[in-house]
This record gives sequence, C-alpha cells and structure tokens, in this order.
Amino acid sequence: MPPERVTEYEEGHRQIAEYYYETADKLAERIATTYIGRQVEIVGTDLQAESNKFLQRTAAAITADYSRELNPGPAQLLYDSITDHSRNEVVVKGAVAHTIKNASIESP
Repeated sequence: MPPERVTEYEEGHRQIAEYYYETADKLAERIATTYIGRQVEIVGTDLQAESNKFLQRTAAAITADYSRELNPGPAQLLYDSITDHSRNEVVVKGAVAHTIKNASIESP
C-alpha cells in the first residue's frame, strides 16, 4: 500500500480531472452544434465507402477539437510541479485550488 502522502497526491490529480470534466458535456455540445445540419456532397464510385471516410474524418476532427479545448494536461503538469510528484510538504488541497485557479496562466 502506498504512503498516505502519495494517495493524497493522486487524489489531487483526480480532483483536477473532475474539475475539467464537470463541464465537458457542455463543451461537447458546443462543438457538436458547429457540425449539426451541415450538408456535404459525397461523390465517387463507392458512395458507402466515401461516406464512411467522410464520417471518420469528421469524427476525428470533432475529437481533436474536444481534446484541444478540454486539455487538462497543462493543469496536471502544474500540479506535479507544485507538489513535486508528492515529494514535498505542499498541502494537496491548496495545490489543487492553486492549480485550478492559475493553470491558464502558470502552466508549463
């Protein structure tokens, strides 16, 4: 069993992730609305294959948009920097609060 400090540190990572994913549904909805109702022309000898290619490209674009905008990675890196991966005496609760508040301006 890991030391309590490590467990608390990992709990901080979970809290940061939850913060970012709290509004992930709204982000997904906002991104999706830019695609809903679009009309496209599919051409080629195999329309089913061309349609599938188009849908795969569109799904990849939506996923890329979502990942780029959600992006909790920099906040997690900032938290790791603040806590030195649980090796220092920083209080996890304070580190999480600082990370959430300041990630957009302090992220490495």
